[in-house]
Amino acid sequence: MGRRRSLAVGLVLFAVAAIASCATSGRSNFVVVLPNGYLIERNKAADPMLIKRSGGKVIPEPVAAYTVYRDVVTGIVKSSRPASTPAESPQDYFVLDTRSGQVNTGLAEAAWNGRLKELGAPASPRLSPPVLPE
Repeated sequence: MGRRRSLAVGLVLFAVAAIASCATSGRSNFVVVLPNGYLIERNKAADPMLIKRSGGKVIPEPVAAYTVYRDVVTGIVKSSRPASTPAESPQDYFVLDTRSGQVNTGLAEAAWNGRLKELGAPASPRLSPPVLPE
């Protein structure tokens, strides 16, 4: 009888812990691992952010789409600049050299392609949105 009671108490405690962890985890633990200690993970507002594993945002805006070429992470973020026309959604490109930690943000397409060329990456690479399950 004591053994059954211990088992029942253990199961109840496990169930309570499982329910509590589901209720308190408002954010996903999924991350996209990038070269040299960089990550893309969701912030508290569920926006995908580029961060350094040792702490801190690398780019202050959410990543809309990105790609990785060797040690270079490049992509696009939604710009905070106003659109010149209602149909236009301004976007800014970024390039992160994960070896040196140098990041270039707010790039127009021509400057973006120039920086990629300097780093030996192909121009105008295909970008994809980060896949981070909620």
